[in-house]
Amino acid sequence: MSKRDDSLDLCSVKTFAELSGVSVEEVINWVDSQTIPSMKLADFRMVNLARLRADLEKGKTEFKEGDYANV
Repeated sequence: MSKRDDSLDLCSVKTFAELSGVSVEEVINWVDSQTIPSMKLADFRMVNLARLRADLEKGKTEFKEGDYANV
């Protein structure tokens, strides 16, 4: 059984943009419009990869503005 890498639970907006092949501005728009899950850590807004991964594993295929408004 493989152990999950918990170090990948959060990442910066810049890193998420690089990994996704989109601009930093686009990811900022996704975070601001609550299209992707994020959380604030100290003074930094981070993309919540754990939540994103869990939703993808449950079959989520579309991400719309406001999907993560109640997170």
